[in-house]
Amino acid sequence: MKTSTPTSTNKLLVSAIVFLTFTAVLMSSLLFTSCTDSTEVAFDETSLIERIESATDKQVVAIEDLPTATSAALSSDYLDSYFVSAELAPGLGYRVVASTDNLERTEQTSDVFFTLDGNRLSDDREASRRRRNRCFQFVFPITFIMPDDTSITLESRDDWVLIRTWYADNPDANERPELVFPVDIMFEDGEVQTIVDLEELREVKSACREDRNRRRCFRLNLPLTFFMPDNSTITVEERDDWSLLREYYIANPDDVGTKPELVFPVDATYRDGSVVTFNNENEMLAAREECRDN
Repeated sequence: MKTSTPTSTNKLLVSAIVFLTFTAVLMSSLLFTSCTDSTEVAFDETSLIERIESATDKQVVAIEDLPTATSAALSSDYLDSYFVSAELAPGLGYRVVASTDNLERTEQTSDVFFTLDGNRLSDDREASRRRRNRCFQFVFPITFIMPDDTSITLESRDDWVLIRTWYADNPDANERPELVFPVDIMFEDGEVQTIVDLEELREVKSACREDRNRRRCFRLNLPLTFFMPDNSTITVEERDDWSLLREYYIANPDDVGTKPELVFPVDATYRDGSVVTFNNENEMLAAREECRDN
């Protein structure tokens, strides 16, 4: 009986099939292991956060005594924040309260969690994400008046570090900076709204938390005239003229926090295009309240 010998071509074909089969098995194994490891890491971090949070024997620690690695968090996701207090859950990790001067954030404070080595834990829980969410975005530049009455202007988001640097250079300062109004804010769809004072900004954030429409149901029509705290007047003829009010407060830092007085009567346009006249502040405030109720 004559036995056939595989040709070189057949040998190469068999080798290729064996190699491809081995590669497929190896890649499947690595993919499964990678996915499993990733899931376990995410689960372990969430579990550790919950254990730190629920620990009953947490000890208060000074911010300066936190592991050096925690400062890296302030250089990334928390560029606009500062640490105000910290607790150690023995054998588990740290719970640190971070606060921010960035009024874009839904909440002013939030918790940040670290391992014993100072590595930040990823807190992907829904409640935590909501606290760090941006309700809107500032249209830069924006200006802050510092406790020593100097001003710092942020030209971009990266400039939040200027606020932190000022406090590092002035460790005895206890007051936080004051945002100079008016400011422009931008919503997700690109619409820009001018906010005249802190009260109006708080209304926008309240609507954000309650998941209702953050846009005003009416806007005041230009021109508008304001009495300033020094009894001078500023008239806003066009959108760019809002900067005149900011310039006033930068030049008069002691007046920051004192809102300008709008001169009535003023006309306002509702979302449906209808125009009304407000003869005094009470009429305008009543209209705003009706908007919130609806």
